[in-house]
Amino acid sequence: MMEANMHAGEGVRNLAVPPRSPFATRARDLLVLSKARVVSMLVFTAAVGEVLAPGFRQHWLAALAGLAGIAFAGGAGGVINQLVEPDLDQHMRRTHRRPLVDGRISRAQGMAFAAFLMVLSIAVLAWGTNMRTLVLTLGGTVGYGVVYTLYLKPATPWNIVWGGLAGALPPLIGWVAVSDRIEAMPLWLVALVFTWTPAHFWPLAISCREDYAKACIPMLPVTHGVERTRREVVRYALATLLVSLVPAYLAHDWIYGAAATVTGVWYLAMTMRLRRMSEGAAMDRYARRVFGMSISYLFILFAALVLGHFVQMAGLSKI
Repeated sequence: MMEANMHAGEGVRNLAVPPRSPFATRARDLLVLSKARVVSMLVFTAAVGEVLAPGFRQHWLAALAGLAGIAFAGGAGGVINQLVEPDLDQHMRRTHRRPLVDGRISRAQGMAFAAFLMVLSIAVLAWGTNMRTLVLTLGGTVGYGVVYTLYLKPATPWNIVWGGLAGALPPLIGWVAVSDRIEAMPLWLVALVFTWTPAHFWPLAISCREDYAKACIPMLPVTHGVERTRREVVRYALATLLVSLVPAYLAHDWIYGAAATVTGVWYLAMTMRLRRMSEGAAMDRYARRVFGMSISYLFILFAALVLGHFVQMAGLSKI
């Protein structure tokens, strides 16, 4: 019976797999080059900023233009990031198969793609939004693609702290695209993403510390050790929990407040468990789990903001 099963398995493995078309392959490479997964989170947080902004229903066209512009600009920033550091990416297990590293896309093609996305972003934002939105979006792109990648990442172990500001801007950009105003709520959402970013990224850096060391990138686990990094993760997780409660106060939103409290305590507990673990393979696996859960944490926070907002608009919530 075991021999029959082995032959059956062989037959399954030998089945011909339809080759991916050249168009599909190139499209996938361009998505990887533009860091589409990261951009999707930027667009999501920007969309929440738009929904919460006053006048969202009346300015839905500006909202759509804002999201498109942020997506194109974020993609351009991702391409610039990879154009700058292909030599570093080849030393990292999670990045060594990127299109620029193994030559599936040339540097000239990458630069042309980045320029195309940036021009498209500027055109869409200039047509459909306002000057504040355009300036903030360009600032975020330059902040990530140039300031973080060229200057902060190779120079300081605190790179993700200051470089994280660029990735924290989308809620404000979305709000401004709709209202053309800078107010307290979107600024606190920027602060929320800003404080969340180190607690989100450093668990991944812990699990990839050997790769960062080989690539000579001064990430905190490489320069200050795992124990110091785990303490910082706990501190930033606590700071995120505290900052996340401010929007609940500003909006008088008990639904979001409850979600922020529960998920914040849950994530803080995960980081505290990570800190207590002995160094080794199990800790590295758990650090990756904490990294993955941090994405769910931010998604729940912003989804709860939208839910609470609509509940209040429907008159179902009284505080």
